[in-house]
Amino acid sequence: MKHKIIRIDLNGVNCYLIKSDEGFVLLDTGGQLTMDKEYTNRQEELTRQLEEAGCVPGNLKAIILTHGDIDHTANAAYLRERYQTIIAMHEKDIDLVENITLDMMMQSFHYRSLILKIVFFLMKKPIQKLTEKTLRDFTKFTPDVTLQEGDDLSQYGIAAKVIHLPGHTAGSIGVLMESGELIAGDIFANRKKPGLAPNANDFVQLKHSAKKLKSLHVTTIYPGHGEPFEASDLKM
Repeated sequence: MKHKIIRIDLNGVNCYLIKSDEGFVLLDTGGQLTMDKEYTNRQEELTRQLEEAGCVPGNLKAIILTHGDIDHTANAAYLRERYQTIIAMHEKDIDLVENITLDMMMQSFHYRSLILKIVFFLMKKPIQKLTEKTLRDFTKFTPDVTLQEGDDLSQYGIAAKVIHLPGHTAGSIGVLMESGELIAGDIFANRKKPGLAPNANDFVQLKHSAKKLKSLHVTTIYPGHGEPFEASDLKM
């Protein structure tokens, strides 16, 4: 199956649109970020870029969510209704979209770096206030399909499989194309240079997930934040 991966850069968070002969598959849907200067869920810009790429109601086969964080899921319910498609994600992150609470959202602010820990400590009150607003604006939903390790995605027109990569969240996944390209969600980031995500629920699991990829012949990594990079550029 021939495919093309289109990066949709939503000013700080990525979605990836996979185009094939059978239509499109969208990986993640964007959403609000804590560092936003202007509060926005990016819905209008995402819709514009989807339509510019030729993705319209009727040819979007599936929305696949790499994990349950709101900056990746905020527009999922809206897009499902607009494009008459299905939402798929790992079962271990379903609570993050069905029953999300403020405490659950605040868990995403666990950092490995001492500097980021200090920044979060100093900014905790405004971050919590913004997080509360984001939670109020979030449309909860139930996914149509639950994904597991090794699931074949060819039914959606792409030669790819699901790789379970827990650490950032319990249900984080990557989508590994037959070509070796990996849409990785937030296991990696590439803000200044490629590396493991700066925040995670479980850093030990995160490292195990990264090591797991070494045996899978990954060529190019498409992170949730930052530009795609060659797997060989990754230093861990």
